[in-house]
Amino acid sequence: MRDLITSKGPALILSIVLLTIPMSPPSLYAYGPGASWQIGVSGTGTLFGSGFGFWGWCTFVGDTSGTAGDCVFSQYLHVSMSNGNNVQCETHFDITGWDTGPGTMTPLTGQPDFFITSGTITVHPAPATPACLAFLMGAGFNVVQTSPSTGESVAPPSDLGTPAAAGHYSF
Repeated sequence: MRDLITSKGPALILSIVLLTIPMSPPSLYAYGPGASWQIGVSGTGTLFGSGFGFWGWCTFVGDTSGTAGDCVFSQYLHVSMSNGNNVQCETHFDITGWDTGPGTMTPLTGQPDFFITSGTITVHPAPATPACLAFLMGAGFNVVQTSPSTGESVAPPSDLGTPAAAGHYSF
């Protein structure tokens, strides 16, 4: 019996391995195997008694430029004595072009920034679109509002103000 296990053991193990390979789950990629950048950003502050903040993430397909990506940002602006004029919104960027280059953060980081060169923005809730886009434009995005509530486009180039280099940055 021992001779049977020793002589057939390697073949049996190889057979089991080969049979289980097709059962292994496939690798899943939201943007394909080329998605090489994922970034997260956040910030809060006050100015003249008003509070503001943002949180978001982006993913980019490509090394230093590409034609696919995705970003989602949540923003708020709580104005003191606003009479209900506070802004809270979520923006989704469907990126169809991006690049890297010297930007607003380069003097602080020594690294290039991410730039969105083409794409569209959808704002939720839709009635907050004008105020939310004003928030983005105040942060340096070049945005063109093509309708009162949806289908906004990004005018190139829009500097995300995030370093295009691996690492953790605090400002």
